[in-house]
Amino acid sequence: MNEISRIKTPIGILEVRTNKKGVYQVHLTPDMEAWEQETPPGKRSIVMNQVLKELQEYFAGNRRCFTVPLDLDMPPFYKKALLEVSKVPFGKTSSYQEIARRAGNAKAARAAGTANANNPIAIIIPCHRIVSSDGTLGGYGGGLDKKMILLEHEGVNITL
Repeated sequence: MNEISRIKTPIGILEVRTNKKGVYQVHLTPDMEAWEQETPPGKRSIVMNQVLKELQEYFAGNRRCFTVPLDLDMPPFYKKALLEVSKVPFGKTSSYQEIARRAGNAKAARAAGTANANNPIAIIIPCHRIVSSDGTLGGYGGGLDKKMILLEHEGVNITL
């Protein structure tokens, strides 16, 4: 069964979607009129309760990595790249080029960037930790202001 829930965070309202395999989407959701109905708290699955708890702990400064199961349905290289992104530790950054290398194709930095830009599970797969090779922020689907907030939350010094 697919479930939907929302959580208020320092970067805005995150919409979380889960199914029987795990979390398949976490994204910022500004348009309240487009919201689908949430799964009532008493009917939430173990996975939904776990992901909401882990996100609350992360934003409270009490969680550095996520353990909730994920459901990544995407092309193989994108999946490999995002699984490598998920290994970048709290408080650290990596480059698109390094992610491509670790995903098995050092020449595919652009493809790694595309995978990162299309990350369906923001925060949990920490695409905000991926920066350009020169150390500048690069991009972020939620906006560079949100990326800076997340990196500062993790204690990363930002160079603009």
